[in-house]
Amino acid sequence: MIHVIINSSSGSEKGSVIEKVVKPYLSQAGEKFEIHYSEKPGDIAKIGTEITKDAASKVRILLIGGDGSINELLSGIEDTTGIILSIVPTGSGNDFARSVGIPFDIRLALDIAVRRGRTSIIDLGEVRYKDGTSRKFIISAGIGFDAAVCEEAMHSKLKKTLNKIGLGKLSYGVIAIKQIFGATKPDGYISFDGGKEIAVNKILFSAFMNEPFEGGGFKFGPEASHTDGKLDICTASNISPLKMFVALPFATKGKHFIFKNISANKAGKIHIKLTSPVWVHTDGEVTRQADELTVKVLKSAINITLP
Repeated sequence: MIHVIINSSSGSEKGSVIEKVVKPYLSQAGEKFEIHYSEKPGDIAKIGTEITKDAASKVRILLIGGDGSINELLSGIEDTTGIILSIVPTGSGNDFARSVGIPFDIRLALDIAVRRGRTSIIDLGEVRYKDGTSRKFIISAGIGFDAAVCEEAMHSKLKKTLNKIGLGKLSYGVIAIKQIFGATKPDGYISFDGGKEIAVNKILFSAFMNEPFEGGGFKFGPEASHTDGKLDICTASNISPLKMFVALPFATKGKHFIFKNISANKAGKIHIKLTSPVWVHTDGEVTRQADELTVKVLKSAINITLP
């Protein structure tokens, strides 16, 4: 049995029509399936909770949606090792699919999800706040500039307009330029794997990468691997808006570390304390601001169908 979750409001609005392709495909493949529809934020988490509750064996889930849909699903499942997740990307960014090589073409992605893919066990990440609450991520988490871009994009009329013509990811670039010049830059301390706290001044952003891409195609973690038990950390600090503006195009190719004040680190656990709160995102989903948090790897945390 495959539980198919269709986000009919996903970024590119393909979710509302994808059923016309999915139902015939699964029927032809001889698969038993049940379709669950998401119409509003929070639905996918509730569906994930319901279909995995009291499951006696691994639950097969085929998610038709974007990166935010994946993140919401993970937030609704306590034990992610109990599912086998397949993805058909229909969002505006699709950074998970881009990172692991899942085609954006719906039928080709279905082929991998149902017939030709291989099941792999990969790492997830987790952000934990000082109040004890936490949220998982599969692609990346971040504080500061990149989270502020995601927060504005979530409410952007421009993004909604571009989504309708399949160009939603362009909105991230426009918003990014705006945020480069307006984002808060607090001072702070970062420690890696329980080591000594390192003072960092005027932090523009810090991204914790489980996959190479985030933000609709920015390769902030060019060497990131979802099987190495580590997160690749990209931090920009004490950098002028002009220099960051110049560096961003290089980030689409993973070449941004040639710029001074953009640093690379790798760790399984990161602790950050800031002098003022900033936006925090997990897989592009922004739910709160924080001035202190811990980010860590959850090793071998989910079964996923990959090309």
